Amino acid sequence: MFQKSLFVILVFTWASSVQAEIKIANHQDETTVRYPVILLRGTADAQAKALTVRVAGAEKECVVVRHDNRFKSLVKLKHGNNVIELQADQEKPVQLKIAYDSQTNPHYVRVIWMTDSEGDTTFAAPSDDVPQDYAARLRTAAQLMQTFTAESMNGLGFGRRTFRLERDDDGQIVVHTLKAPKKAEHYYQLQDGRWFGETYRWLNQEHGDPLAKNMVLAAFTRKDPETKRMKAHTALGGGNLGLFGSASVFSWPRDLDSAISAFQDAKRVDPTQVHDDSAGRNTYWGLASTTIGATLHEMGHTFGLPHCKDRFGIMTRGFDHFNRAFTFSDPPSGRNRVERVFTKKQEAYFAPISASYLRWSRWLQLDEQEYSNTARPRIEIDAQKKQVKVSSDSGVAWVGFWVGSDVHSHRDLKGELPKSVEYSFEEIKKLLGGKTLSHVTTISSNGISARKSVERKQ
Repeated sequence: MFQKSLFVILVFTWASSVQAEIKIANHQDETTVRYPVILLRGTADAQAKALTVRVAGAEKECVVVRHDNRFKSLVKLKHGNNVIELQADQEKPVQLKIAYDSQTNPHYVRVIWMTDSEGDTTFAAPSDDVPQDYAARLRTAAQLMQTFTAESMNGLGFGRRTFRLERDDDGQIVVHTLKAPKKAEHYYQLQDGRWFGETYRWLNQEHGDPLAKNMVLAAFTRKDPETKRMKAHTALGGGNLGLFGSASVFSWPRDLDSAISAFQDAKRVDPTQVHDDSAGRNTYWGLASTTIGATLHEMGHTFGLPHCKDRFGIMTRGFDHFNRAFTFSDPPSGRNRVERVFTKKQEAYFAPISASYLRWSRWLQLDEQEYSNTARPRIEIDAQKKQVKVSSDSGVAWVGFWVGSDVHSHRDLKGELPKSVEYSFEEIKKLLGGKTLSHVTTISSNGISARKSVERKQ
């Protein structure tokens, strides 16, 4: 009897120690990343009352979000070597050694807060109590986008590739505050396309930089109290400009410590006071998720990405679920009365059709590259031979086939990249499920892309 009880106790003790073990799912020990804020995913004992994550030498612990035995935590690294300590209750801490080294890619994303010609930097908010710290909110959102991109790319086997953000000597993201050439009333009268065009020309004439993709938010976005019409509110991206209204910036997190709470803030939006751009969720967390996600979506267009068909892809309405990369559940909202726990497969990400293109973008190379060949790839659509031929002296890396305004299928070339590839109309038709091909796009190993439309018989 004694021996049996002892056996039960020993088994229980061993099982408890196994449950208490902390495991990191998405980072390996003694590795290097090229961006300063990582997202840790892992598992720990679900019964543990406390789970702490701290970088050795840091003043504060990192914020941790948990569900059952899973956890996530945003961890800010210092330049050089970092020792991250994870501890469940009073158990022995688990250490993870991660080094951070800056990118050397000269291509970068530039963050801009654009006022009108009078220079008023204030943004629309539901009350005067909201701090007008636009630079802090933009920095935080940009950092979340950079981390999200690295995690998404790595999850699909492309390594932790992400874009470089412009930083000052202290490592802080630079937010440029620039005055547009005209008063807000002028921009209020413009259609989105014309406003985008005027901003594009002004920015490239007065502040041009061929190495920059510009994330521009307009400070002067407002809701007309009488007509309820939004003024200077848009989300457009292309070329080197992503242009956005600032109607929801008040819901964005002010720093990394508040990022998780921002994506869990179930406070209701008053649509009579502010623009509710939350995809029907009518909450602060929905606003923050949709609008930060939409900003990354439009910046995706500046990197050359078209819309795709993956429902959770950032290049579709998957951007509404940007929050899910950092949390485990959607708080109650206008679309779900109770908390909604989601699976990993229901998180937003760059879909494979997008990520495999981004892998070749000059803006997602971690280090400076020497491009010996700068020729644009060529696309030939031969109606007589009933084939599409794509060629590039530097190697064809990726080919996309469109239906209407979306890319529906692609070919990701691997290994030694071919100088040319051919696809028959019949083969493409099968790839598209019998739908009609509208465009062909490609990108070469030198990071230069091309697009060609299919001519229709009149």
